[in-house]
Formats: sequence, structure tokens, C-alpha cells
Amino acid sequence: MPLLGSRFIALSAGLFTLLASIAYTLVITRRLSTGDLAVLTAVNTALGVAFAFMGYITTWYPRLLSREPQRYNELIAADFMASVISWALYAIYLVLIGVWDVALFAIGYFIILLNSWPAGAYLSIYKQRLSGVLTFISQIIKIIGAFLIRNNPTVYLVLLINMAMSLPTFLSKVARPNFTQAVRFLKMAVKGAPYQTLLLLVSFANAGIIYVIQTGGGSVMLAYYYLLFQITKTVYPSWILTSLMYGSLLKEEDKTRRALLDGAIIIYIHLLVASIMMKTPEWYVALLRPSELDNKELLDAVKFNAIALVIGSFSLHSNTVLLGVEKNIVITLKDKPARAAIYDLATSFLIIFLMHYAVSIKGAVGMVLVFAIWSALSTTYKIFLLGREYYDIVTKLYVPSFLVIVAMYLTPLPLLPYSTEDVISSIVTYIPNSIIIALTTLLYFYVSSKPARIIVNKLLKEIINILKRRSN
Repeated sequence: MPLLGSRFIALSAGLFTLLASIAYTLVITRRLSTGDLAVLTAVNTALGVAFAFMGYITTWYPRLLSREPQRYNELIAADFMASVISWALYAIYLVLIGVWDVALFAIGYFIILLNSWPAGAYLSIYKQRLSGVLTFISQIIKIIGAFLIRNNPTVYLVLLINMAMSLPTFLSKVARPNFTQAVRFLKMAVKGAPYQTLLLLVSFANAGIIYVIQTGGGSVMLAYYYLLFQITKTVYPSWILTSLMYGSLLKEEDKTRRALLDGAIIIYIHLLVASIMMKTPEWYVALLRPSELDNKELLDAVKFNAIALVIGSFSLHSNTVLLGVEKNIVITLKDKPARAAIYDLATSFLIIFLMHYAVSIKGAVGMVLVFAIWSALSTTYKIFLLGREYYDIVTKLYVPSFLVIVAMYLTPLPLLPYSTEDVISSIVTYIPNSIIIALTTLLYFYVSSKPARIIVNKLLKEIINILKRRSN
């Protein structure tokens, strides 16, 4: 698969998605009334409940399609059947919290159905370039939607835009549902239900950690967590590539090579963001919370969050590899991914205890360091489960990455002054610094990591070939 093909499109789409999402969020938060924002929050929470239930079938889409793509029609039928139950949970939640609106009920059903459509899983395995192109189209719809919402700010329009964004992927692979055979897939999904329930329990443990952050540090610490989480979302392009890596791992023979090459790109994005955090934490704070520019605790937390982010990339990568190399279509509690989830759930109790202590004593810095510890524990066990066959991802990716972040910390860079007056000027005036940091980080990663060298060399070779073809 050409490097300037699906991976390049995916990264570009991820960056475009990030920028479009920022603009879209700003329009919604600034234009909708307080009452509408409250209703939108309730609807999003209800959709979260519905999607959690749909996870019991959508989790298995890519795993089944990678082996038996001819069963796509079964998945469509299963989507129709399960979405009715999910919609009922969605509607019940809204009614219980006092939201009774037929239009919201109707729109909610189509959002659930379209977001759970199996086309996205199919594209991530068999048509990865098209998947990236459709991401661009959906984000263009989001930008158009932002202009529409600006002129007509209503909850209904926001949700209709949400629904419209799913249409490109939905329309890319429409097929007749096979209800006769769908029962076979649903039986398989029931077999995997314990694993999906386990993942939900891990999510509840995460919620428990957030609760401890609030009880130990109050609303201020929770606000710090929110800001750090928003900063972390700047690695969004790597999340799209992670999805493609998972699809490739499910069907490719040389899984180690795929894990190394895609992993190099994924981890580099995290290294870049971490380096910016470490070198200029003030810039991120100026973007999100300029009133906190003199807050030393928050600035220090952003710096230390660089460590948590890099180790977190190891956890993300190793977890994706563990899932991608698992041979069974349906994961049971005996399989390695389930054992990893059980381990994460077990260690969460230790993390909750450490988090309460760290937040109470060390504040925001303690908070991010505990998250780094949890990611390190999780990664270590996943590597153990993967076995010696995959130790190369440690020696060729993780260790070099850690050396890169240390080198970036020790290296003085000729960074230029930048504005912190407003969002636009902060971004524009920081571009030279982002280029300096990106190139320096890439240089260190190139020197220390063989997979990084392979990726960069292929990229340069393809760029040269393109230039030669154009000159001729």
C-alpha cells in the first residue's frame, strides 16, 4: 500500500477533522442558548447510552468482515434490529430526565442507525483510501453545518448536521439486509458480550478516577483535567490511523511489520504534540484558557503531561496490536485482549488510591503522573501478552520514543516569539515554532528508530518520484 495513499489521506483527514471540529464546537457553544446547550448535553448523554449498547454488535464488525466480507448483509440486518433496542434506551433516558420531544426521538433513531452502519468497518479494511476521502466529505458537511447553525442556532439543526455527517459512509456501501442470517451473527455477538461488558466496566473505572480527581482536588482540579484532555485531543489524526492499522492487522500476514510502520507514524504524532507541550506549555494554555497564563501549576502540568501522552501512545498502540493479532473473531474472557482488560480493571483500584493521594499532595502534576503510571502498567502487561514475537515494537519504537522526548527536553531550540492575544493570532504566529519542533522531533526519531527511517525514506522517495513525473 503506497505511503502517500491511504495513510497520507488518513492523516490529512484527521488534521482537517480536528480543525473543523474546533470551528464547529466554537459555533455551537457561542450561538446556542443555555437552555439548548442543556438539552444538547442530555441528548448526547442519551446517545452515549445507546452507543454503549450498540457496542455489543459493532465491536465485531471489523473482525468478522476481515474473515468473511460476504456476511456484510447480515450486519446490516443486525444493525436494524439492535438499533431499535438502542433507540428505546435513548428515548427512555430522555423521558426520565424530563425531555419529551418527538422530533428529538426521531432524529435520535437515525443517528444511532447511521453511526452503527457497518460500512465504516468495511472501508477501514478493504477501501482505506475511500474511508479517508469520505472523512473529508463529512467534515465539509460539518463546516457547512457550522454556518447554518450560526444563522439558525437550534438543537434540531445540530443533530441533523450530526446525522448528515454519517451519510457519506452510509451511502458508500448500501446493501439489502439479510434478516434470515442475522440471528447467526447475533448469537455470535452474545458469545462476545462478556468481553464488551468488561470494556464497559473499565470505562466505569475511568469515571471513578475522574470522581476521585474532583473529590481530591475540587472543581479546579477537574477543570485542569478538562483542559489537559482538550490538549491531548490534538493527536486526533493518529486515532484515525490507529483504526486503519487495526483493519490492516486483521487481514495482513506480516503483522509485526504493519505494527512497526503504522506505529512509527502514530507515535511520532504523539511525540510532536508532547514536544510542544514540553517546550511551550504557555501556547496551549493561551489557546484554551488565556486567563490562566500565569498559573504555574497548570503550566507545569502541561509540561509533565508530555510524558503521560507519550506513554499513553504506547498503551494505545500495544492495545491495537493485541486486538489486531488475536485470531478468534469473537473475543472471550480467556483471550489475551480480555485478560488485558481484566488487568486494567484490577489496576484501576490502585490508580484510584494513588490519584486521590497525588491530587491531594501534588495537585495537577500529581494527576498527570498517575495517568502516566497507569499507561505504563497497562503497556507492560500488553507487551507481556504479545510475547517475544512482538518485542521489536519495544526496542524499535517505544525505547527510541522515550529517548526522543528526553532529547527534546535537553535540546535548546531557537523558538520565535508568538502572540497570545487571540486564537487566530496564537495559531498563525506559532507556525514557525511548530515547524522547528516538528523537524527536530522527526530528526531525533529518524536517528533512533528504524521504522521511522523506513517511513521517512519511503516518503522522500515517493515525493522525488512525483516531482520527476511532473518535470517530465
